[in-house]
Amino acid sequence: MPINKFGEQKMMTKLQLKRLLTCILLTMLVTLNIRGQALCVIDGIPLPDSLLHVTINEMRSDSAKEIVANRLGLFPPYAIESIQIFSTEEQIKQGNNLTCCKTPRDIVFIRTNSFAELQWIIDGRPKKPHKWLTIIEYMLSPKSIIEAMPKSIKSTDISALHLITYRKDPRQEMRPTIIIETRKASTKPSKRKRKGSGIDRSILNK
Repeated sequence: MPINKFGEQKMMTKLQLKRLLTCILLTMLVTLNIRGQALCVIDGIPLPDSLLHVTINEMRSDSAKEIVANRLGLFPPYAIESIQIFSTEEQIKQGNNLTCCKTPRDIVFIRTNSFAELQWIIDGRPKKPHKWLTIIEYMLSPKSIIEAMPKSIKSTDISALHLITYRKDPRQEMRPTIIIETRKASTKPSKRKRKGSGIDRSILNK
């Protein structure tokens, strides 16, 4: 049965009209969302809005690193290596991951350097972890510390764990630090002699 050319043209017109309306809708959403919340991805990890709230205009400013560092409160600005923006306008032009039922969002890609990696202090001594971990990875998944611990330490050995950040410390060598106290250290006998303990040999010799 031959195809009705008029019907085919009508279908093509409807399809083109639908695409045009979709582009208009997305453009309107971009306009309304210029000052909206951007999706932040740090070292490949998407962050929830509750952890970091920034706008595309803030990330385009010269103080973008300071804004991210202050709102996260986990590391100083110099721990941020770079910030890249993938705006909704660019997403629409490329047509990536856009649907009519989901509002496109500005995406901010943040890359940290070694100053965002956790230092490890175990029983008062620096230790090299089995796997390097950033403070972001730890905050999003505290259980990740188990896989990162030195092989000589087991999770059952931990008696106390503390996280220290040096966000306002002017010394750039200071990094976020995990301090771990183990049960082995707490059960070791103290080398110090307690007052009143032991026997005074001079009395026995009298």
